Amino acid sequence: MTEQTRGTSRPRSFADRIVGVVLAGGGSRRLGHDKTRLMIDGETLVERAARILAAVCREVVVADAGRGGASFASVADGPGAGPAAGILGAAQAFPDASLLVLACDLPLVPESLLAELAERLRCGADLVIPRSERGLEPLCAAYGPRALRRLGERVAGGALALHPLAAGAELDVSQVSGEELARHGSPTLFLLNVNRPEDLEALDRALAGESPGAGQRATGCGAAVPEAQSGHGQSRRRKSNE
Repeated sequence: MTEQTRGTSRPRSFADRIVGVVLAGGGSRRLGHDKTRLMIDGETLVERAARILAAVCREVVVADAGRGGASFASVADGPGAGPAAGILGAAQAFPDASLLVLACDLPLVPESLLAELAERLRCGADLVIPRSERGLEPLCAAYGPRALRRLGERVAGGALALHPLAAGAELDVSQVSGEELARHGSPTLFLLNVNRPEDLEALDRALAGESPGAGQRATGCGAAVPEAQSGHGQSRRRKSNE
């Protein structure tokens, strides 16, 4: 059985194996201390991201430059630097698998959005990526084998940025934006990136207020049904593990 994607016929098993990847290899320079040690309701940001990915993927690993220490398997960096190295390291550890990537410093991303990214990948896209008002979100995205190979080629040529990958005509790119993105909650909240001290203050405000966890879980290729609020998105107070 095959599915049609922009005129291209692909096996239905194309993206049956999707590995969840927590990106946790950053240096936390702007924040001033190791963001991976920040805790929300008794779990670190890495543990939180891994738990939410585990609700969507059977296999979950942490791309932390091979440091280890988490309760999930650790993978070393691949070629390049930054997030691209973490993604390619996971791709080397799981050849021909697709990857559902979530940076640990995006602690409010709802499970329903990750489920939609994975479902669109299964429907034949090479790259599924949210687009919010601030632009593309490549650190919360689903990468198929073709997108991973293209990323490897770009990195080999010295291009480390992830955003341009979505502009390549050679890939089938599916963007989740507008109303499709908003059905998972407020993008301003659930795509909050914890990089600076002021982001921690914004995180505290978000945890004390509106929860971005309620949304709609994708079913089939592009359909969506309402999803009840789950524990993944409910308000949780941030704590420090220092």
